[in-house]
Amino acid sequence: MPHSVTKSNLPNVSHEPAYVDVAVDNDGAIQHLAVHPALERIAQLLWVRDRFLRHVHPDEQEFVRTNIDWAFAQASRNAHIQFRLARPDGRWSNVMAHIRQVNAGSLQILMQPNDIAYARNAESQLRRVVEESLQGIVVISNGQTLYCNEGYARMLGFVSAREFAASDPSKTGDFIHPDDRQMVHDRLARLEPTSRFEFRLLRLDGMTIWAHVTATPVEWDGKPALLSWLTDISDRKRAEEELRGSKEAAEFANRSKTEFLANMSHELRTPLNAILGFSEVIREQMMGPLGSPKYVEYAGDIHKSGEHLLDLINDVLDLAKIDARKLDLRECEFAPADIVADCMSLLSARAESDAVSLTAQVTHDAPLLRADKRAVKQVLLNLLSNAIKFTPRGGRVSITGRVSADRTFGLSVTDNGIGMSAPEIEVAMAPFGQVDSKFTRQQIGTGLGLPVSHSLMRLHGGDVIVSSVPGAGTTMTAVFPPERVLAGLT
Repeated sequence: MPHSVTKSNLPNVSHEPAYVDVAVDNDGAIQHLAVHPALERIAQLLWVRDRFLRHVHPDEQEFVRTNIDWAFAQASRNAHIQFRLARPDGRWSNVMAHIRQVNAGSLQILMQPNDIAYARNAESQLRRVVEESLQGIVVISNGQTLYCNEGYARMLGFVSAREFAASDPSKTGDFIHPDDRQMVHDRLARLEPTSRFEFRLLRLDGMTIWAHVTATPVEWDGKPALLSWLTDISDRKRAEEELRGSKEAAEFANRSKTEFLANMSHELRTPLNAILGFSEVIREQMMGPLGSPKYVEYAGDIHKSGEHLLDLINDVLDLAKIDARKLDLRECEFAPADIVADCMSLLSARAESDAVSLTAQVTHDAPLLRADKRAVKQVLLNLLSNAIKFTPRGGRVSITGRVSADRTFGLSVTDNGIGMSAPEIEVAMAPFGQVDSKFTRQQIGTGLGLPVSHSLMRLHGGDVIVSSVPGAGTTMTAVFPPERVLAGLT
């Protein structure tokens, strides 16, 4: 029956430095096994086979067997030998082993990698990592290049590190872009202890590339030096530059558009005022009868269309002024009830013609506000117009105002109209956005009332909050921040 193999610690075994500890019986069967984590790969096969000698190189099995028998023969005997141990990848590890008897039926084999072979292997692997790295690695002391890998040489335009070494390494500073040399000098002069920054390099062929460097002080052959890792980030820099250019172009185009619209107020309104004025004169037949009733009807249509166009232009200009930051708030103290009363007076006739009940529950007990009175009136008119427009005949629209626990004040317009879903609210709040439904297609609008209201409230440091359920109605609340609420707090 084979002995069980476990990863258990043997008595009186030290694991510093790294050892592989194996206990075997007289037949060479593995009884116990303890492995330092750093050497688990070397000893991996020992966990799956029950005979120790099966892991020893065939040419050295007889030699190891002889030393095991010799140590078993007398408790005071200790053997120090070197042999090759099998690895999972098919290669062999050179190990130094100390063999001693634990008791009459058990032998301890204490193994560790051959220091010289292990060090050479580690050095070889590290060298391959450094030499084959795509990053540039360089060691410089007093402007003299003491070492560089292939990646650094290729970054500067050389075919190899050997070609770079054949050039003049003392001129390594010449490869730094002239505009960046002082910055690089200043950054390297205050390493604490590592510095990371970006700068430009001039390649051998005259091209300029961007590099990100991580530099740290080291000791090289007993002298102070600077070790640097460099990564070519030219592609990233080009992408950033293109993005910056696109962003600046878009901002310039948007700025030009908004400034143009903001400056067109007089030019657009003057001809419209003439159209509205003369069409009203004709519609009212102030200069005498027209001769045909159709002319009066047509004049009324012209006047109505002109008013709609003027509303559209006003909304566009207001939005453009806000975007161009040319709309200044003219702040004053006022009672919200006064604004509500004005808006009710202006829209009551429209609500009555649409058979919509319009009520208000904002009294003079409400707190005073400090804001732009005209802008707040425009916000409330927009919210009320929207509510009346999208509430079917027989519906209700109400205005309420209250102070919340967070000391904000909200003017809410609530209707029991068609309501909106969350995606439809997002559309309605976007400039020129209009919710598509059978009912809304019957309504005339610019799609700018809510975006303008939202922008005006943002200028006040507030917001417009929309709560709606399809088929059940909508509540739109203009929220004023605490610093604009002056009185009436409890």
